[in-house]
Amino acid sequence: MTSSALAASSGIDEAQLAALSRAGEQIAPSWPLDRWIAVNPWWGMKAMTIEDAEARLRDAAGVSLTMPAAFYEEAWASGRIRPEDLRRAIALRGTALEEQALLAYLTHATRLEHAPQPTRRCASAWELAGEAAGDGLQAAGDAFDAVAESCTDYFDHHQQRWETASGETLYGHWRMQTRHDRRLSAALRRHVAALPADTAAARETLLEALALSPEALEPLAHALLLRVNGWASWCQGLAWHTPRAARHAGIDELLVVLLAWEWLGLALLEAPQRARWQAQWASSPAPQRVEREALWCWQTAFELGYQRQLSATLTARPEATPEAAQVQAAFCIDVRSERLRRHLEAASPEVDTLGVAGFFGMPITHASAGPERPLARVPGLLTPRYRTEESPPLDDRHRRRFRQEARRQSIRHAKYQALSTFTLVETTGLAWGWKLLKDSIRRPAPTPAPTTLEGPFHAYGGEPLTLEERVALARGLLDGLALGEEAAPLLVLVGHDSQSDNNPHHAGLACGACGGQGGGVNARLAARLLNDAEVRRSLAARGASLPDTTHVLAATHCTLTDRVTLLETDAVPARLGPVLARFEQALEQAGRATREERAMALGVEETGDEARLDALTRRGADWSQPRPEWGLANNAALLLAPRAVSRGLDLEGRVFLHEYDPQQDPDGRVLEALMTAPMLVASWINLQYYASVAEPSLYGAGNKLLHSVVGGHVGVIEGNSPQLRIGLPLQSLHDGTAWRHEPLRLSVVIDAPRERIEAVLERQPVVAELVHHRWLWLCRHTEAGLELHTPEGWRPLHEAARPQPLSHQVAALR
Repeated sequence: MTSSALAASSGIDEAQLAALSRAGEQIAPSWPLDRWIAVNPWWGMKAMTIEDAEARLRDAAGVSLTMPAAFYEEAWASGRIRPEDLRRAIALRGTALEEQALLAYLTHATRLEHAPQPTRRCASAWELAGEAAGDGLQAAGDAFDAVAESCTDYFDHHQQRWETASGETLYGHWRMQTRHDRRLSAALRRHVAALPADTAAARETLLEALALSPEALEPLAHALLLRVNGWASWCQGLAWHTPRAARHAGIDELLVVLLAWEWLGLALLEAPQRARWQAQWASSPAPQRVEREALWCWQTAFELGYQRQLSATLTARPEATPEAAQVQAAFCIDVRSERLRRHLEAASPEVDTLGVAGFFGMPITHASAGPERPLARVPGLLTPRYRTEESPPLDDRHRRRFRQEARRQSIRHAKYQALSTFTLVETTGLAWGWKLLKDSIRRPAPTPAPTTLEGPFHAYGGEPLTLEERVALARGLLDGLALGEEAAPLLVLVGHDSQSDNNPHHAGLACGACGGQGGGVNARLAARLLNDAEVRRSLAARGASLPDTTHVLAATHCTLTDRVTLLETDAVPARLGPVLARFEQALEQAGRATREERAMALGVEETGDEARLDALTRRGADWSQPRPEWGLANNAALLLAPRAVSRGLDLEGRVFLHEYDPQQDPDGRVLEALMTAPMLVASWINLQYYASVAEPSLYGAGNKLLHSVVGGHVGVIEGNSPQLRIGLPLQSLHDGTAWRHEPLRLSVVIDAPRERIEAVLERQPVVAELVHHRWLWLCRHTEAGLELHTPEGWRPLHEAARPQPLSHQVAALR
């Protein structure tokens, strides 16, 4: 229902509802753990510049989107930031601050005993009341834990002892709990009981009682949501991935709970405090302080320093592409494939690699063989249109294994029944104790035998796809692959997955393009479609044919061990047997080289590939291992270009590589698709990592060793706090001594004419907002180096501003 319709039905001022809606939209969604995808936590603020968004977040919650001054001083001292980077940053930002002033500020700020931290300008009623409330909520921060507890009880259908009433709203659940909460005074409990039971009626009552203008209501609502940011993100996410649940527990419901809680806090304030509370929301935002601009200059210089290195790498002389590759291997654009692709091409001159989104254009929901529920294998921003399912091999061994897993699943569900605490341990304790010991010392099971893949079928209705639909899927994949003039005899589609036990964040290590699942199923389905004789004939009639001599094979890349498993090789024609054998040898050699390159960063000290592979395999099976691999840590750039631009160049596993041939895209249709899909996804991943480093207390998941899973798949809490933690765990970003992820905004490098890129920006306002509001960097690849998109036009990155004199603003910075 629109805000105007809600206003008409409830009698609330439409401007007030619009203000609440705007506040809610500034909270980004989150996904369940088993479908976890990286999310830009500032997606709802993309219409603002990143600096304006930070100013609003700073006022509301004391948030900083830059690193402390000591971080940049270390980067300056080590040469990671060079003088020319700083001068370029000054010129790009058009700041009045000068080079010497920025250096002086850095020296001064890092020598302070307590470095200045952003402070929130606006406080909630509970925070103003503080310990004076005297209701058992002694610390200001604890006040909002009470709201988080209600969310935990409402959403945690697995751990709670009794089921939530059917159809009960989040607000209704909170009201029922809070009116009996003995931590509150009797007077406050009576206030709660007096609130209407209906959410809309309660909203109307609360807005009238708070008596704030729409201009004051929006920052209040946003600040309150940030106090329970994890749960706010979950409620926002329901509208994206579970719309039916959002009707009872969406962010609108949570906002009413928070307004009610703030109303209760106001009852604890004396008249002068109430006046102060009201005035702070109505006042203008605090002006941008000089030190914030200084830190943004340093952050920009830090990012330009990476671009300088990337530009130098890309202008190096790349290897020549084989004239007639025998194998084309298409990998997911995931940064972890960059190393393996580089080593694979070095291992065999007859192999050419490509980069494409890892779901291979197959938007499916897949039902695995076993008791697990079907899961979407498609980017989180897309809706699966089709479904597939697999059935296990029919031999007795596999039948026993699946029956055993079904029994285990039944016991898992039994753990969550209300009376299980009295019976389950006594009846199964010894058996599960033996299993725990066995699993802690076991090695991962060998790769299971291939299952039978059935489908695709329509997600709704279940009918098989028509020929036209199958051809459309195949055509879309071929357009994205950009195979060149002629496909190789063997085309391999390589999905990827990871292996780790006892890891709630496993989906974050799997394929983001497959909704946190492995990409092998998508690769198998895509290979089947491209090998279908009927589909090939129809493709040929449409001018997008594959040669009759080309066979398409599926594979899976394990990013933990860098082993590649080729699937259904028995269907490869005999004439391609020698090519396949050489390709398998090249994969083994590339895997060894990649493992050696990655080992030191993971602390794997074993020498020799066999020992190294064994150590990596054991990491995935170790229940106590908080960091089986580094995932996408240190991602920094997206390159949309032919492989010839980067072939043979060491990009350090930091670049998303997507194939794009500007010669085959004169109208810019393919480029537009790439800038509105892979580019947005890469930006979401990049800013999720950035936020988890820059502001880990709000946007990071905290310490893995203290995590407890909420609601089976809802998320994690840390220690005894009921606040839901989103983002990345500390162990995925920090090695205990230093950050392993450099917080950089994504540098998007495109090999295309300026006019073609600018035309996409004109047609796609969302993409234009990300570029113009500095949420990412947009660059062009040229033979002379990178060109940077700026408000004044395209500028060569190597242009340096002249050194500037000592600024009179040094004193102001101090």
